[in-house]
Amino acid sequence: MMCNGAMGLEGQMMVNHDEISPQKKEKGDRMDERLSSSGSHNTRCRSFLLLCSIIILGSETRRKEVRRPIIFRSLQSSTHHFPAALTFQAAKMSTPARKRLMRDFKRLQQDPPAGISGAPYDNNIMLWNAVIFGPDDTPWDGGTFKLTLQFSEDYPNKPPTVRFISRMFHPNIYADGSICLDILQNQWSPIYDVAAILTSIQSLLCDPNPNSPANSEAARMFSENKREYNRKVREIVEQSWTAD
Repeated sequence: MMCNGAMGLEGQMMVNHDEISPQKKEKGDRMDERLSSSGSHNTRCRSFLLLCSIIILGSETRRKEVRRPIIFRSLQSSTHHFPAALTFQAAKMSTPARKRLMRDFKRLQQDPPAGISGAPYDNNIMLWNAVIFGPDDTPWDGGTFKLTLQFSEDYPNKPPTVRFISRMFHPNIYADGSICLDILQNQWSPIYDVAAILTSIQSLLCDPNPNSPANSEAARMFSENKREYNRKVREIVEQSWTAD
């Protein structure tokens, strides 16, 4: 498979001329004039070099694009700027909790931690969708797990209610998707933001606490039969690829 950040040769050849700036077109024109003066016997060389110049100039533009996995783009495609409805709502009801969530969202967009993404609903900044990728080189590797975060007007003095939508098999995740994690309960601090919450949950996936189980079967299997536990986790990972 080709990396999302790479571009195949065919993709490089298919350059949109409209994307090339006037300055770059002028460079191409000057190159064309120099090549044309060498005579008709250089036609093949001229065509080849001109094609190369177009590819290079077009590639300069395309290399600036930030490529993200499709599941991230689905959350972020409309959130590079705040949606109009969300901005209006925040301006109309600028409570401390909503102001803080606007800051959390901006930070998450500008400096997203690896393997997580989150965004509020267009018309409700108090309710968020999020996606966590399973940590690399673990049984969770390759999984795409969806969550919801419900905030109250007491945020950030109180934590949000976080729940997995994706089916999970983990010692610290209940059957309904609720999460047994200290920072979402008695160890919560107002310094935690949305990025910190999602990063902590991502770390919990591969570093569970079987002594505080939310799923007794998963906790027992993790402690007594790691091979079978990892097999069950891989099943969950595969199911996450096709889940709605």
